[in-house]
Amino acid sequence: MKKLIFLFLSSFIFLSALFASLDATATAEPSAVNFIWKEVEDAHFYDIYNEDRFLVRLPSDTFTYREENLKSGMEYKFSIAARDENNNTLDAAFLTAETGYWDGIYEWVNQTDKDNRGRMKNLRVRVETSEDPDFGQFHKLYMIQDDGSEVKIFPLYDFDDPESGQWVDYKDKGEAGTSYRLNADRLNTSIFNPSKWRLDNVMIGYDKGSAAIETKALGITADITASYHLFMEDGEMKLEYSTVGTRVADAILFKNPNPGEGDSFILTKIE
Repeated sequence: MKKLIFLFLSSFIFLSALFASLDATATAEPSAVNFIWKEVEDAHFYDIYNEDRFLVRLPSDTFTYREENLKSGMEYKFSIAARDENNNTLDAAFLTAETGYWDGIYEWVNQTDKDNRGRMKNLRVRVETSEDPDFGQFHKLYMIQDDGSEVKIFPLYDFDDPESGQWVDYKDKGEAGTSYRLNADRLNTSIFNPSKWRLDNVMIGYDKGSAAIETKALGITADITASYHLFMEDGEMKLEYSTVGTRVADAILFKNPNPGEGDSFILTKIE
């Protein structure tokens, strides 16, 4: 397979200067690019490249493709080559696409009277693109309070913070402790609070992230995972924010009460 891909690439580079009229467009999102092109007569395959890296070979009846997991704020150069059954290049397109950013303020509005004793009438989150020298690009999420102040809810710690993973008292006044407590207070539907918590692990991506947290309350240990996913829907930027737990933890977490929206909170970018 590696030898075959190498032959595709070599042939493409050699002939690329001769073919550049395939009718195609590339539409960029903050972390993805969508391609659409018109059929080329006698084509059996369509090969797509990111710079000189082979991405995929598609059958002759496919005229769209989506490349995901791309870095925000980057210019990418793509190529689409139409090939016949003998792997001869019939036509090609050379496309440049620049990804944008997810940055901004997103909001979910409660459409019901189930608001967790007034604490979840809405949910506003600010997204900020950031870069770590070891882990690469990721997003910081800040929950906006009713008074306009912000608390960082993702990630709770800097990636090199030695205190990350240690047990934290629920009443701790540190940055991570305060952020966790304010977020937990809004989503906790019971009258009981955890006694301690600790960050178990964090996962990051170009449009998503998650944090697994272990909690202790009333002698019971439970796990809670908070996650987010940034996506496009009907031309709008959206943020899906969800929390799920094990044992009794899931039962006391506030879920989206809006009809037809599921348990996760779907926030729309407003500015």
